[in-house]
Amino acid sequence: MKYYECNLHTLPDGSDSPSRMALAAKKLGYSGIIISNHSPAGVAFRLDAAELVRGIEVAIGAEIVATDQRGLHARAASLRDRADFLAVHGGDERINRAACEDPNVDMLAHPHGGRTGIGVAAAKAAKDNQVAICLDLGPMISLRGGSRVRWMEMVRRDLDLIDKFDLSLMISTSPRSHLDLRSPRDLVALASLLGVERERALKALALPGSIVELNRRRWASVGVEVL
Repeated sequence: MKYYECNLHTLPDGSDSPSRMALAAKKLGYSGIIISNHSPAGVAFRLDAAELVRGIEVAIGAEIVATDQRGLHARAASLRDRADFLAVHGGDERINRAACEDPNVDMLAHPHGGRTGIGVAAAKAAKDNQVAICLDLGPMISLRGGSRVRWMEMVRRDLDLIDKFDLSLMISTSPRSHLDLRSPRDLVALASLLGVERERALKALALPGSIVELNRRRWASVGVEVL
């Protein structure tokens, strides 16, 4: 399988250049990375240098940050044809649900930034619109004590919903520097602590590559692809 880090942030959103991130990810065993800087403020610097790094694919996506549902849908529609991969920065219950209701969205990122998680309504919408849910393991690494325990309990509840509705799952640490990156093997081990089986975790790491490949295809009409 080809594994992807699906929600990576580079300068000016993060602290490292795209090429530095690509080199670090390649060394850790990734086949590709998706640079999803926050939109509209975080257009990545020096993407041309990252694309010259051999042995790893660099896809350019965007992570939408919105304060209301209308703004989210408008931004998703405007970015859909320009981005290889489209994520939404979640955490707020309304934004989580709006992202899952939008077929232009590929992935809901940071759904556990608040206290509610995705919820049943958002899970049903994600199933209908084929929106993947990102298991962001960054908090598991950075949090300590009771905060980490509460976060893990909330994530486990949502993983039960993800299993119940058979939702697509992706795994990331949402790295903002090369020091935040973890190898696919490490992510599989961390996900297992939350009850995610090894095969499910490996498929979650490979799924972003399939989504990018699908998004790069262009269709003149239903069933007619532009080659």
